[in-house]
Amino acid sequence: MAIGLGQMVGLGLLSQFMGGGKGLLGGEEEKKIQSMGEYNQPPTQATNNTNQGFGGFGGIVSGVSNQMFKGMSPEQVARLGIGFNSMRLDPDPNIAASFQSTIDTQTAKTNKNATVEALVKMGKPNLANLVSTGAMDVNTAMTLAFKETKGDVNGTQAWMETFRGKGTPEQDGLIDSYRALIDSAKGDPVAIRKYVEMFSNDFGVGAKDLKDTTSAIQVQQKDGTVMGVEIKEGQKYTIVTDEFGGQTINIIDGAFGESASQQYQRELDEQENADDRAKAIRYADDSFIEATAAIDSVQKYQNVARTLKNPDGTYNEKAISGWITNRLPNFTAEQAVIKSTANLMGIDVINMATFGALSEKEMQMAMQTNLDTNLSPEQLYKQIVMMIESRQKLAQEMYNRSQRISELGSWTAYKKEFAMERQGHIKSRYKVMNDDVKKHLRATQYEVYRSRLPQDVQAMDFATWDKNIDTMSAYEAWSYINYNDRAAFIADMPGMTYDTYFNILGKTELAQKWWEANEGVN
Repeated sequence: MAIGLGQMVGLGLLSQFMGGGKGLLGGEEEKKIQSMGEYNQPPTQATNNTNQGFGGFGGIVSGVSNQMFKGMSPEQVARLGIGFNSMRLDPDPNIAASFQSTIDTQTAKTNKNATVEALVKMGKPNLANLVSTGAMDVNTAMTLAFKETKGDVNGTQAWMETFRGKGTPEQDGLIDSYRALIDSAKGDPVAIRKYVEMFSNDFGVGAKDLKDTTSAIQVQQKDGTVMGVEIKEGQKYTIVTDEFGGQTINIIDGAFGESASQQYQRELDEQENADDRAKAIRYADDSFIEATAAIDSVQKYQNVARTLKNPDGTYNEKAISGWITNRLPNFTAEQAVIKSTANLMGIDVINMATFGALSEKEMQMAMQTNLDTNLSPEQLYKQIVMMIESRQKLAQEMYNRSQRISELGSWTAYKKEFAMERQGHIKSRYKVMNDDVKKHLRATQYEVYRSRLPQDVQAMDFATWDKNIDTMSAYEAWSYINYNDRAAFIADMPGMTYDTYFNILGKTELAQKWWEANEGVN
């Protein structure tokens, strides 16, 4: 097999490079080389046969190596050794790995020394000492240094300058270019960071993880200023910190959350609303129950009324009532019906509230509240008619209340509405109406009376009708109609105007709403 000149030279040098006697090539292989006369240089005795191979920072394997490669750095010698090993017929991977380890170690040492020098020039002796002793790696130290200098141009340029003369002329030219870029980026830490990253990549040293860090999303707790920016309560934002320690605020457009006070108020409102809804349900139920009880009592009244009076309008002689009969046993079934119904209605009164222990007199009063059997049949019947009318009116009012509370779903809203209505009723009571309203009301009553008479019945003149004992008074008639009917009655009076309307009813919220909803739309 033919061996090239380069291979022969490499084999010979490598045998010397490896030192002593037969060197690392081995006896037989070296004899072949010598017999071919290709290259034969007597070996030089190594000064230390125990230190074969290439190791340490700048240490040469053995004696000849020290003599042959004077002036060369350990890294240069190691690179030469890798080249010689590759020329062998059978390159030794262990030798290559040993040389590469030396190169890596020497490179790290160079970077370490350069970084220590740079840190000293940047005014960071503490960081330089940590790197020198091996307590901190190069990248971490440079990153901290840049953060502390907050993009200092002079410090950055000084660090770059430490690499001058340690590489190729082309790299020195790059240093000049980067220094110029850094100089042009004064006041712009973002640009400085970019150039430092580029420089670090080109030279394989320095801080490489120069990135912005963003805080977790924050919510402004109250209206105020953050880092010079006006922010409303609830606005979401983040704080961005660059590698130099500089911070900026990032407002998240359209993003709002709850501050602590807003959350507290919301939870408080939710609880109040829940309580309010619960109360509305309770009062709506109570009103419905009361209305139903009123209707039930009407049926009881009607039962007694039918017992007292015959269909032809005459009183039933068997339906006996009065204070004397109350102290005697029942003589008729009709009398028993009246008494038992009265007892049931008396019990209803007692059940409506908690009275505690009742005296005999208190018991009698409670039992006679709804139906007073001490009255004569005629007076008892009159009481029943009046009670039926009042209970029906009460039932209607309670049903309306129950329905309205349920519609609103809020006890607070109903109270507000009810208070407004009550205020309207007070402002529109008969006693405070002017004479024009009272006269018009009385005249209207008379016309209603005339319209309801049968055609064959002669109507009383106004004066007679007005003084008749059975004629409902204007006061009574006004008390029977609600606010809506009162407002409508006044608005329909001849010549009524906006100002006159409010002069009569008072300019309340209820009056204003009624006018806007009725007359205002016309």
